[in-house]
Amino acid sequence: MNERAVPFLVRIYLFMQNWFERVLVGARGCFVGVWLGFLTRKLLHCVDEEYYTRTKRAYNQYPGEHDYHSNEWNLRGLLSWEERALNSYFRGCERLLLLGAGGGREVLALRRLGYLVDAFEPHPDLVDVANELLQAEGYEPSVHVVPRNEAPTNTGKEYDGIIIGWGMYMHIQGKKHRIALLRQLRAKTHKQCPILLSFMVRRDPSRSYKLARFMANMVGGPLRHEPAEIGDWLTPEYIHLFTEAEIAYELAEGGFRLVYYNTDEYGHAVGTAV
Repeated sequence: MNERAVPFLVRIYLFMQNWFERVLVGARGCFVGVWLGFLTRKLLHCVDEEYYTRTKRAYNQYPGEHDYHSNEWNLRGLLSWEERALNSYFRGCERLLLLGAGGGREVLALRRLGYLVDAFEPHPDLVDVANELLQAEGYEPSVHVVPRNEAPTNTGKEYDGIIIGWGMYMHIQGKKHRIALLRQLRAKTHKQCPILLSFMVRRDPSRSYKLARFMANMVGGPLRHEPAEIGDWLTPEYIHLFTEAEIAYELAEGGFRLVYYNTDEYGHAVGTAV
């Protein structure tokens, strides 16, 4: 090949690559936005339930470590960032409220550490998995069903610490609903009680998020659906990707003060009740 043609071809390739990536970002943002606008909250909940049902089906064919129905996942114990947060901010805590218990990974690990844990999960199938796991490991099967995006009522207890299970917080659609949940949880605690929550992070104001919000509100507005927010996304289930400022604001509105924020392994934060 003519050496003079090489720089030209390289520039053409890089230009086309950049153009192609922009098209993909735009197409993805439009696709997500249209479905965010069209799907009601109830339908998004159905998508979420079907997604977790599919993880069970997929595991039956191709066993993997992230299936919340599997012993391989649920017996692995706390993740390293969970351990660090617990050791640093939950010292002196005895009774914990765990919301979003999944298949029992966290509640089993916490029970083994000696904590008294009241655990709740909105997916009935996962509640069964968690209780079977606890029973098999010699513990009382005490994970309970709770309405989606709500704290349990009438427990009659005050808790020393609160944990919102891995990633659950980002599945709650709309900041007003997330803040409402935090306020419900705050009512069950005393001052300085720690709360741990985890989430996926939005590291930059990518135009795909802005485009998704625009399309969602254009489609959902005439249908009188709740307005979408920057960071709302489908993966395929609904999630909201956060910035540190958003986490600090929502915790403050919910009655907590942000004291720790980290994204090294997985986005997570600790607040204390005020």
